[in-house]
Amino acid sequence: QEQIILKNIKEFRGVGTTLESALGALIMGQYFGWRVLKILHNPLTYRRYEKILGLNFQDVCPETTGYSETKSVGYAITQKLGSFWAVVMGKRKVVDKGLIEDQAEVEKHVAKHIADNDGEVKK
Repeated sequence: QEQIILKNIKEFRGVGTTLESALGALIMGQYFGWRVLKILHNPLTYRRYEKILGLNFQDVCPETTGYSETKSVGYAITQKLGSFWAVVMGKRKVVDKGLIEDQAEVEKHVAKHIADNDGEVKK
């Protein structure tokens, strides 16, 4: 995989910040898991980054890591709601789903989201 990534970097043509973002997503995915990447990026951007790097994030990143629940507000909320794909597909709105915080702040955001949407969750 590393050789494929290096080849694609060498052959990349386009806006440098897009390549930079794709590489950043790869590093984030390795530390936070591909599920967090799905929360952070819309499907088009996610696929574009995979194409730029010549890989599938699911092949080179773990599904989740210890950081997924303890640092990712969005992922922690999806776990609490039991609705990962609904959040990813935009069927369930999660404000601040892209925030990366410490565990105490993540827990506060989760509690606030659940309290703010209590009526919606019960429906």
